[in-house]
Amino acid sequence: MQYIVTMKKVAVSIHATDDFNTDIIKELKGLDYIHVDVSDGEFTSFQNLNLEVFRILQERYDLPIIAHMMVNNPSEFIEQIIEFVDIFTFHKEIVGDIDAIIRSVKKKNKKVGLAINPDTNISEILSYLGSIDLVLVMSVNPGGSGQKFIPNSVEKVNQLREFKKKHNFLIDIDGGINLKNAPKLNVDIISSTSTILNAKDPNKVIESLKNIN
Repeated sequence: MQYIVTMKKVAVSIHATDDFNTDIIKELKGLDYIHVDVSDGEFTSFQNLNLEVFRILQERYDLPIIAHMMVNNPSEFIEQIIEFVDIFTFHKEIVGDIDAIIRSVKKKNKKVGLAINPDTNISEILSYLGSIDLVLVMSVNPGGSGQKFIPNSVEKVNQLREFKKKHNFLIDIDGGINLKNAPKLNVDIISSTSTILNAKDPNKVIESLKNIN
């Protein structure tokens, strides 16, 4: 029997900082997505709210953009950025009407993702799997880049794979991913900041991540 080996997709993960410079990703090759972290200073301990990043990235790069909204009230950001993004991803842990937010994004003819923190169980999002396009597994606690990978994220990904047999969604993972732990992750998309941007040869790292099986 011949098996078809599929390449993983790779996203470079960046923060919507006030001093964001698009040159940090200018020379990157082989990327499949740009993943942008937005933080309101409430859901996380710091604030990165430069929404102009989305417009600039869409204008300069022909890559789909994933908005990762680490915010307490995702609804207030939809109108501001939705035209510039391809997948609007927000957290299960917010206090709000998740179904209503999903519908709001879908009405804009955009894809919607649901992110889960390390201490959130897969069972808590099962009712949403039929109506979303992506699940973002946080393999570190939401915050700055450079944190250590949380090992039980591997099992969470494996649990999610079982539900892909019934529902059509992508599995994305973000946080502490490197060339050592990536082979353990049966995901569709690997999102990485420091492993790519701090590498001596970022393009070689991107190629390696894409070909890990």
